Amino acid sequence: MTEATTTLRKRDEIVERLMAHPFSFALGAAVLLVQVAIYVTEISGVPFGRFFALHFSEMNVGGLLFAFTHYAPVSGNTFGAGFLPLDFLFSLLLFGVCGFSLLHCGPVVEGYYGTRRTVATFVLCTLAHAAVAAAIPGGWAYSSLGFAMFLAVTSLLVTMERRDEHSEAESDYRVLVVLGGLVIAAMGAGFLPHPSYHGLLAAAGVGPVCAVTAFVLNRRLQMRRVRMRGEGKVGDLYFVDEVDLLTRTEVETRMDKLLGKIAATGMDSLTIDERRFLKHASQRLKRSPSEETRA
Repeated sequence: MTEATTTLRKRDEIVERLMAHPFSFALGAAVLLVQVAIYVTEISGVPFGRFFALHFSEMNVGGLLFAFTHYAPVSGNTFGAGFLPLDFLFSLLLFGVCGFSLLHCGPVVEGYYGTRRTVATFVLCTLAHAAVAAAIPGGWAYSSLGFAMFLAVTSLLVTMERRDEHSEAESDYRVLVVLGGLVIAAMGAGFLPHPSYHGLLAAAGVGPVCAVTAFVLNRRLQMRRVRMRGEGKVGDLYFVDEVDLLTRTEVETRMDKLLGKIAATGMDSLTIDERRFLKHASQRLKRSPSEETRA
């Protein structure tokens, strides 16, 4: 009975995690399925990996899914020429780094940005990877390394923002993901002959840049929202409206000053902060003292 209860709890935890971070796990599952299909077909002698490569001189429909594969499109037009032992081992290493980032860092980022914004960042990272890869000689793009680097760097920024001492070990893993991605991209471009490996350099550079840009932009939007509303959340800091911190008498005194300013110089003379205070103060003064006590 105890074992059955424990199993049910584990299943509930798994379902809860899947529902909380659907995109991270869906993307991980999609990458896994595509990669297994490529491995099976390439080992069988069918150059299936080339179909998922984005090559700007030989565009194909499958190339639009280039971010789901981690096996270099080295097959050319010859059947069976795509499976090379060294390239196969390299693809396993690349797949491991990207898969670990998706499963370990993806839920952190999705929990921080939300599912919709995480999907948007995936699309932007993919487009940026393709754009930069197009400028590199060869014009090849493949792998989700760009988004994996985005996830690793963003999760590091989130951890530093929270200043959680208990997450130091996890931060070390994320640093290893970032370093691993950079090393893999450099090794592939430097030691493996096919020009498609140069596209990994674009991914390794695009991911961190997109991560820092998105993090800074999100912080600015949060601060702007707090400034407009007078309350809200910036990172892990909560801001309460100034009206809620003043007594009823203090609110009335300051409101009288603002009303006098309006009478003297007009409504347009009020600043954004004064307009917000006037709005929230009027809402509070409409409530009776007994209603404020219950609130």
